[in-house]
Amino acid sequence: MRARTTAFAVVGLSALAGTPAFASNRTPVPTFPLEAETPLTALQDVDVIEHTGDKIPSGLVFRDPEGHNVEIDGLLGNKPLLVTLGYYRCPMLCNLVLDGLVKSMKASGLVPGKDFQALSISIDPKEDAQQAVATRTRVHAAAGPGVDGAAWPFLMGDAVASRLLADAVGFKYAYDAKSGQFAHDAVTFVLTPEGRISRYLYGVDVLPRDFRLALVEAAGGRVGTSFDRLLLSCFQYDPLNRKYAPYALGFVRIGSGMVFLMLVGLITVLWRKEMAMRRRRVA
Repeated sequence: MRARTTAFAVVGLSALAGTPAFASNRTPVPTFPLEAETPLTALQDVDVIEHTGDKIPSGLVFRDPEGHNVEIDGLLGNKPLLVTLGYYRCPMLCNLVLDGLVKSMKASGLVPGKDFQALSISIDPKEDAQQAVATRTRVHAAAGPGVDGAAWPFLMGDAVASRLLADAVGFKYAYDAKSGQFAHDAVTFVLTPEGRISRYLYGVDVLPRDFRLALVEAAGGRVGTSFDRLLLSCFQYDPLNRKYAPYALGFVRIGSGMVFLMLVGLITVLWRKEMAMRRRRVA
């Protein structure tokens, strides 16, 4: 399934132009340096092609800023995995995506490390480890107490590993040699504990409800409350609007179930009254 992008960015080019790029769930407004002759060239290879249901490759190894190898397979198995792809020296969009996730996460009530595993990976093979540490420190502080490198690691890798993962999730990005920046979309990937792609969360301002339901859905109901699982029967993911929307049949089913329970309750009360009246007549 080919998905239209919701947030274009030639990251860093907008900063050079002096015009802030705004990524949202609506129409994207890319900006470019004034001297750019063919600005749309940078966006020709930028897209998100959804591979929902596919499993990411096993054996992918990245490294943390301290130089330790980290296997993605080791982060799977127990909890859904929330993945962002970007780069840490990004002057705008990547930071907006991370800040938006922290905001949605805190509003949803779900906690990294407890309810889900978060993971950020750089697509820049020349990533600066110091910048990675700075980004990690800032995001962990914003996320609140208890969020650390185990709950939300920030990793780097070579060009091969980054491309393999990006291709697996359908994340198409491009490097602009003139600016030294990357062009990519604002999107977050939700994986099941088995490493299958469950949902794509677009934009920099994900609704807390969508954030929570996507993780509950990816976990097969093992995350969240019974009420969350009930909500999933009333809300279904709308691929056109890229959000969870009310599901009419789900409400009808729940309404029918409630009516049935009310009828059973009424019949039970009437039956008990009838039995009590019969006992009084016999006495």
